[in-house]
Amino acid sequence: MRELEAGDLDKGVLSVLGNLSDMGDLTIAEAKEVFRKIKKGKSSHVLVAVVTDGQIAGTTTLLVEQKFIHGGGLVGHIEDVAVGPAYEGQGVGSALVRAGIAKAKELGCYKVILDCKPELVGFYERIGFRKHEIGMRIDLANS
Repeated sequence: MRELEAGDLDKGVLSVLGNLSDMGDLTIAEAKEVFRKIKKGKSSHVLVAVVTDGQIAGTTTLLVEQKFIHGGGLVGHIEDVAVGPAYEGQGVGSALVRAGIAKAKELGCYKVILDCKPELVGFYERIGFRKHEIGMRIDLANS
């Protein structure tokens, strides 16, 4: 497990994320621009699981939010946990989540939160998460 590097974009990161959600028409060049923006900020950490041949088996993102509450503490948000189809069921997803938790702890976060689909609750409970509150969402159309 390590943080995403620019060269990883040519080693399967986009196809792994495509297993999670629609990637639209994002090109490698556009992905490199997104990567540049992510690296410019200090609040986003993209972690990847790399296999022996250098290909990406999975990825997740840790977003770090600065709060006013809890004495100005930090909260980690785990997002976009994705594993390539060939690596599902091999512990890659749980290793990525644990790496995100470890990174959040290293950065001084007082908690880590995430949203998930109901069918994934058991997976996250096995890692140590517990149900807490209700997630809500509103989709904003590009206008």
